[in-house]
Amino acid sequence: MLKKKSSTKSFHVRVMTMDAELEFDLPWKATGRDLFDLVCRTIGLRETWYFGLQYEDCKGNISWLKRDKKVMKL
Repeated sequence: MLKKKSSTKSFHVRVMTMDAELEFDLPWKATGRDLFDLVCRTIGLRETWYFGLQYEDCKGNISWLKRDKKVMKL
């Protein structure tokens, strides 16, 4: 049986919380919602309506991750 070569590319993401440092490999098309849901499942967070994810861009500006946008822009 031949294995299909994966055509989906992924990128590495590191999420830092107060308690842990989490690392994930996400597909290129992953949205902010995909990443947020993955983090919530990993840490067992139930009150998802109250939280969000922030990131620091290359210039040092801190912004909120938009859940409806792609995490990685091409």
